[in-house]
Amino acid sequence: MTGNEEYPADILDVPRQSALGGKRKGMNFLNENIPAAVGIEHMAEDASPNDRDQPSTGFLVNTSGTGKTRLPFEGLCLHWGFYPTCAIDTSYLGAGDLPSVVNEIDWDSEWNPRLPSTSDAHYTSSLQGNLRLVYRAVSLTLLAPLIVFKMYLDACAKEGFCLEQRQRWLESQTFPRNILPSFDSFGMLKYTIGKARPSAEDLDEAILHLLDEVQSLWEMSAAWPFEDQHGHYPILKEILRGLRRRMGHLPVEFVVAGTMIPEDHFQSTVSEWDDFRWCSDTGSLDNPEEHHRYVSQFMPPEFTSSSTGQALLDRMWNWLRGRFGQIQSLYAIVRHRYAASFLAVLLHNNFHSPYPLLGSYIGRFTEYIPHDNVKYPEGEGVRYNDWDSPLGSKGLGLCTLAMLQYHYNVHSVLSLQSLGTMEMHRTATSFLSASTGCTDCLTTDRILITEDYGYFIDPDCAQIALDEPLTVTYGTGWLKQNLYFGFVKFIRIFCKRSEVDIHPTHFALFLALSFASLLDHLCKTSYAFNIMGLSSSLPQVKFVTFTRVASRLEAVDVHLWEDAYDKLVLMASTPEQKLSWFKHKRNEPFCALLSSSSTSVILVFCLQLADARCFWVFVLVSSKSMKDANHDLVQDIQNLHPNKVFRDQPEILPLLSNLPNPCLNVGAFGVLRISGSWWPEKATADSIPAEHLPAGVLNIAGLAEAGKKVSREMLMRRLSQIIAQEQKKKKKPEPAPLPTTIGGNHPKKGRKRGRSQTIADDTGARKSKIVKSAEEDATVAGSSRRKKCTKSTNVDTVLGSSSQSGKTDKTSRGTLRVGKVATGRASTEISRSDRIESTASSSSTSAYNLRKR
Repeated sequence: MTGNEEYPADILDVPRQSALGGKRKGMNFLNENIPAAVGIEHMAEDASPNDRDQPSTGFLVNTSGTGKTRLPFEGLCLHWGFYPTCAIDTSYLGAGDLPSVVNEIDWDSEWNPRLPSTSDAHYTSSLQGNLRLVYRAVSLTLLAPLIVFKMYLDACAKEGFCLEQRQRWLESQTFPRNILPSFDSFGMLKYTIGKARPSAEDLDEAILHLLDEVQSLWEMSAAWPFEDQHGHYPILKEILRGLRRRMGHLPVEFVVAGTMIPEDHFQSTVSEWDDFRWCSDTGSLDNPEEHHRYVSQFMPPEFTSSSTGQALLDRMWNWLRGRFGQIQSLYAIVRHRYAASFLAVLLHNNFHSPYPLLGSYIGRFTEYIPHDNVKYPEGEGVRYNDWDSPLGSKGLGLCTLAMLQYHYNVHSVLSLQSLGTMEMHRTATSFLSASTGCTDCLTTDRILITEDYGYFIDPDCAQIALDEPLTVTYGTGWLKQNLYFGFVKFIRIFCKRSEVDIHPTHFALFLALSFASLLDHLCKTSYAFNIMGLSSSLPQVKFVTFTRVASRLEAVDVHLWEDAYDKLVLMASTPEQKLSWFKHKRNEPFCALLSSSSTSVILVFCLQLADARCFWVFVLVSSKSMKDANHDLVQDIQNLHPNKVFRDQPEILPLLSNLPNPCLNVGAFGVLRISGSWWPEKATADSIPAEHLPAGVLNIAGLAEAGKKVSREMLMRRLSQIIAQEQKKKKKPEPAPLPTTIGGNHPKKGRKRGRSQTIADDTGARKSKIVKSAEEDATVAGSSRRKKCTKSTNVDTVLGSSSQSGKTDKTSRGTLRVGKVATGRASTEISRSDRIESTASSSSTSAYNLRKR
């Protein structure tokens, strides 16, 4: 409720407190200390004076844990409002009045769960009857909180209004049993009103609402009980219509927030939903500064200011950035951010041994203890006695990937299995090779959002990122265990049988991992390629990169799985990046030349023969060669000629000849051209004209053998090294300018440690030096396969108001950020409190749905 006209104006200017306060049995870290967690002073700086007048009607869509619940809470800390929920949260946030609507309607004798055919004589009466039932039920639900709110305002008026009263009002709605522990006051009042059967006129009251966490109603029934000219639709649409009819004469805006809100259900030929804006700007804790600020408020100041505390904060950001883990309160299992549930573990253990606790926590979620977990400060030891009780007693097992595999095997839903598992595989491959997640995931049917893999990173629900370390780490382990990193299965499942087209950069990066594994020592060239047109077969080769020492180049062996490598592949999308790599000013041993059309990638690297001669390898991966088994391989070979590859950048051509002791019989400029088609059986020596030889195709069988020697431990260790080295440098992911660009430009770094170096001197002799890591990974307990859980979805509804309606104000971006709209940020000077509430937590948890544990 706006209430600005009825109550003193200074109510809007009072700085809000940093915590809701009050006594309750459990602590919800995600929503606790909201003002302090997000830095209210920063929010106030972002909000313009006219933000309070901006219409906020719209749908707020993003995956679980991105801040959809937090945003309404922030707004309701500043403004009088209501928090009805369509389905009670797993933490029992909210009253039971609105959830009872669905149950009561379902039991009503006049309810028609399945409409007859449109040609049936009873079709119109059945549809109208359903509409009347929903409208009346929504009206009953509106009246109950209005009565309680009026009583609350009467009590507040006797002492004078203040900001804390709004926070207490919000808390009474989120935890209704705090008022009367024996029952839900709102639900009981709604039940009593319903028994009195008031008339429609008696129910005609106005309230302010924000709808939050729309989810479970979409799965209410496969047989839709409503239909219009756009087809069948669920009950939520009628709930919205009922609310708007009752409150249409008031200055009210709606924000419908949730994970699964199909846009096609909200189409209209009469502009009914035109004032709703679809967006995904939830403003979650997705940068290190905000993350540190949120975590620090629950830690002792002397700890956070120490070097040990700062190091722990950095490591928490490296591993725990993301949306939620789980924690057990005395109310129920509560989903939180990963950081929030680890905070519960820290508090439960009184901050003893925080470093090994973090490693054990990561191991509990991912079934892998990070390689750097042994590097905790002296005096800290691993804790065994009930350290993880806040996480619950059940296993934390993967469900979503297995669920998609189930759909694939049982129902042949190829698109589900292909899209979900493929994008996880692409992200894992990108992490392992390019040291970054994916910010250009497919949005075909938003399964990555609805199944809680990724999250929207743009305001318009158009771009999905999948890059959270714990999620990717567990997904990588699952993929390896189920043989998805095997080359043969990769091609069979993702390339030849999938209904979803594989990304060219995905296959190129996977090839890079395969080549690095196979060619890390001298082996036959035929293990990697089937080469045609050479006068004599090539002797053994190995994978090398080059570093410049004074005026000469030195060959350096590449041992990916032994050394602490940083990035393996440079995703070169600009002329500057390409030129820098060919001048050997970069550390990445592979370079992926991205085409401007985003339809092909050329993977470039160097091989060295046993006699120290060197040559380039160009591998073309294109959309056409991946889709068409009868693709013209000759065209691939022609497109790989250096004159054609660098026709817009000819200054690179002379650099190709600068390799020490080049082997020129493999092709022009010492370049061996390889088609990246995965149908190598189609290629024969007679299929490629002599003028385009030598050339070759992939040896699928040989590359498959290379993958077998990479153990799960090797894979997971490299991934954890990348997360520890790289993720602390990452900021909030930005929408990628080119959909196919997985990697980016990184600053030049020093020479890599731990490489096996081969230095070619003037006599051709070679000297080798190998440095291996002396540390071994910690063993992981409890890595048994987890059982599948049933995914449930929640729908919450929240109402709030703006001070005025009908006015608009353009921001610098052209449209207002929903984060500002939902919170109604009106104050420009808001202080933070240092108060930290006590916590209580304990026992069991539900199964983990990739990220849902």
